[in-house]
Amino acid sequence: MPEVVESSVKPPEVADAPARPVAKKGPRGQVVIFGTWCKGCGLCVEFCPTQVLALDPNGHPIVVAPEKCTACHWCDTHCPDLAIVVKRIEGA
Repeated sequence: MPEVVESSVKPPEVADAPARPVAKKGPRGQVVIFGTWCKGCGLCVEFCPTQVLALDPNGHPIVVAPEKCTACHWCDTHCPDLAIVVKRIEGA
């Protein structure tokens, strides 16, 4: 069986690559829903990639997992009633 020798020398493309920043955990955005403007279409709930929103018993969106918000702005960009605003959390 051949002997395995490990090298401590990294290939040039790996050694010269800048270190990637470590992703911070926690919310990157704060979701605000204007309930009186919302007609309850549910687009925001259906397409939220991190399931931050859910429908309440009346069929209107509520924030159920604020810590999962990535501030992707899908919900506020696509809301036909302009009833959602996502505020980016500074330092996140």
